[in-house]
Amino acid sequence: MTDLLSQADTHERDGMVFKAVSLWKHVLKLEPKRTEVHERLASLYERMDLRPEAREHLQSVTKHYVVLRNVDGVVRALERLQELDARNRAG
Repeated sequence: MTDLLSQADTHERDGMVFKAVSLWKHVLKLEPKRTEVHERLASLYERMDLRPEAREHLQSVTKHYVVLRNVDGVVRALERLQELDARNRAG
């Protein structure tokens, strides 16, 4: 698993977005509750202007932080969802 995470991170850093997305999605198939991976995918989908996909992952992040009772995490995730929705309305 560590190798997959490292490869995905490297591809993302190197601007190889499609390869990074593919690897992050593979990680989620193996471990679907990895919040940091949902956050990374949401960011990549936002960069790719794939807002529905970004929204889906941000909703997963929000639910995870609610379960953990992590108020700061919930607020951050909801703010990102709000920004995403604002961009949808504007463009």
